[in-house]
Amino acid sequence: MGLKHESTEIKFPLILRLQLEIHFTLYLKFKQPEHPKPDLPMRYSVLLFFCFFCSCVVKTRQVLQIPRKDESGVIKLYFDREGALYPPDLRINPYYFYLEHLHKRKLAKYSNPEYATLETALTKYDSLSVLAIRQEYKLQDRDSMRLFLRMQDVVRKGIVGDIERNLTQNTTRDLVLFIHGFNDPTPDAFYYSLRKNIEAHLHSKPVFVEVYWDGLTALGDNPVFTNIWSYAQSNSAKVGLGLRNILNKLNTNTRLTIVTHSLGASVATHALFNPGKWPERFQEELEREYHSENIATPKQKDIRIGMLAPAIQGIKVFDHIDYTIPENTAPTITRVIIGFNHFDYAVTKGGLFASYFGSTALGADDKGEVAKTMAAIKEINPKIKTVGVDFSLTRKMDSLTTKKLQRKSPYKQREHGLQFYQQNEHFADFLSALFD
Repeated sequence: MGLKHESTEIKFPLILRLQLEIHFTLYLKFKQPEHPKPDLPMRYSVLLFFCFFCSCVVKTRQVLQIPRKDESGVIKLYFDREGALYPPDLRINPYYFYLEHLHKRKLAKYSNPEYATLETALTKYDSLSVLAIRQEYKLQDRDSMRLFLRMQDVVRKGIVGDIERNLTQNTTRDLVLFIHGFNDPTPDAFYYSLRKNIEAHLHSKPVFVEVYWDGLTALGDNPVFTNIWSYAQSNSAKVGLGLRNILNKLNTNTRLTIVTHSLGASVATHALFNPGKWPERFQEELEREYHSENIATPKQKDIRIGMLAPAIQGIKVFDHIDYTIPENTAPTITRVIIGFNHFDYAVTKGGLFASYFGSTALGADDKGEVAKTMAAIKEINPKIKTVGVDFSLTRKMDSLTTKKLQRKSPYKQREHGLQFYQQNEHFADFLSALFD
């Protein structure tokens, strides 16, 4: 599906052995209550630094999106890592997207702001694409940067028009968005089954918007050792702002429901408000370079968000749920539904590190994060309906309500994939909480 990756320079088995040895050693040494906040001894710091160095050598794997076949009542949006929209009538040359023509491998990496971005691929090196943009979108400006920004405006307006036209044709004001997570470059089949499940639950057919974004890809390797997690996190914020620039232009009478999986929750929250979870440097970058303080947040009268295994922090994200743009405008989020799982191998990070290395505490309900998050939301706005749906077991067993009891069950759900959450017997409760 138009994906590209580069050869790795570290043998994964070596890293795997080192990582497991470190994690297990640290766990044995610091699991006792007399070490609540340990300072790592020098020998552990050296080992951690070595593993960090090894992971940095491995190249990231960016996703070049290939537009899918159009379907009635379904709008498909494609974003690059900067939150820019793919133009529907142009094809991106992988040669320029991945900077292969430069013959300098050091430039073909995530830290290069031109690598794997639409703006560079379309306007800096590919003269044929520049000509096609001018002709297709009737843009005559000679400045390539303004050309790209103006093209984005035209594409954005076209998408908003398509959404409104589909809502009118389907005689509905229900709009449902799907946002996949990281390391999931081809979620098409999962999106299809989500559509069918929601249509069956509602006994009607809303208009669907499928979001495809560059959450990177491990290409079958273990994502822990491919150095893509932190990059996907920063991508999610930028893509969320790009999505916000569409949602804020839709009719406010639309009932907007967003269903996310994994890191898709980060995309959705950045589309709806300005979370304050980032380190100061990146927070300032979002404000300065990506205009998070200037892009108006959506104002639909009924906005709902349902998150399956959200790979994000809880409290530090949702205690900014009222941070809307412009400031002092009342948020219109009416429901926040959290589908969590005590045994999901991805959000629990093996059961030990849910709150570390890019916190995924909300999806794992680490240390009661779900209840704390819902309480924080209620304190800000008591009118918001908050529900936690426990996906820890694949079957409904009302007697097993705590993690300690659930550990003894043979029906633990350890899988992270979206399809497994749809097959879980608690998925019906999730849909009811979100839609009914």
